Amino acid sequence: MKNLQMLFLIAILSMASFSEQICAQTVSTFLTGNGLNGPDGFALDEEQNLFVANWGGGAGTTVLKITPGAVVSTFDSTSDAPDGLAFDETGNLYVSNYNSGIIHKIAPSGNKTQFASGLINPSALVFDTSGNLYASNYGSNTVSKITPAGVVSIYASGFSGPLGLVFDPVGNLYVSNYNTGKIHRVAPDGTTTLFAMVPNGSTSKIQYLVRGQSGNLYLPSNGHNKIYRISDSGVVSVYTGTGIPGSANGPLDSAQFNGPNSIALTSQGDLYISEYNANRIRKITGVEFPVGLEPDTGRTNSDGYQLRIFPNPFLTTTSIFMESSDPGDFKIFISNSSGSIIKQFDICNSPPGKNCISFNGSLLKRGFMFAA
Repeated sequence: MKNLQMLFLIAILSMASFSEQICAQTVSTFLTGNGLNGPDGFALDEEQNLFVANWGGGAGTTVLKITPGAVVSTFDSTSDAPDGLAFDETGNLYVSNYNSGIIHKIAPSGNKTQFASGLINPSALVFDTSGNLYASNYGSNTVSKITPAGVVSIYASGFSGPLGLVFDPVGNLYVSNYNTGKIHRVAPDGTTTLFAMVPNGSTSKIQYLVRGQSGNLYLPSNGHNKIYRISDSGVVSVYTGTGIPGSANGPLDSAQFNGPNSIALTSQGDLYISEYNANRIRKITGVEFPVGLEPDTGRTNSDGYQLRIFPNPFLTTTSIFMESSDPGDFKIFISNSSGSIIKQFDICNSPPGKNCISFNGSLLKRGFMFAA
């Protein structure tokens, strides 16, 4: 067994029964059918409810709300081929209508108003840090910028079937091109450069984008039935998916997808992926360290191990996220401020990459504990 000799302070706020769940990077089926109709754009609210636009081959009308427990309800039923979704800071949901070129704003109360119009087959939506909304115009090969007042202008052009949009922390906008498999980067000054290209890009039909705290981009390839990962330096690799259409769950290297389309990253570092062809949503656990936690590579030992605690402080349940560059057996200890070990976790036959232990603890008293 290898001991992970890294200390992290955990603030314990409450007590519950002590149990544990070991999770690794695996693919599972989250939801099949149940109102899904050509699922397209995704958005997550603060409670990690998943909102899904039913594009439905250009004839869909609904936006679904799906809880983390896979309970489905209809949030909106009057959209016109809803495509991209995005939340603002106050919880309003914005919906791009592919057919009409209108973007609607839906308040948490359900009140729906027109926010902007005149777009051409708007698809993905994303906000910048100033509250401006950006929309990819699939039909005109442009990206529009929309101010909080609803004023529309062209932000960037020269794409080929632009779909996915995502910002990095310094304001660069990444745009995926459905027709070419290229990902362009648009700098804050508007300069556009080629960032990366997936293999056999013209057949890839790449879709929406998401960015993890690691700096990696993840994007589904509808044409290749794969999920690609792109490093912050532009290196492209297959993250999961054999390329054969199917529904096999399990390890990343043997999982199958059927028309993967949209993608969303939860606050705990899991990915949701829609499958347009199968009216299905898949989930991949442990993809990234949780959103909101900054990696601390300076505290990684020579073997390449890292630990992260989420949430911290926690209320009932927390997770210890571990990243290892090599497979092996590991021990993780929870100890009190006096150094006494309260709990030990044994992780056997751990694959390389990110894994986690989730637990809650009646044995953990109020105060501070350490994980090592």
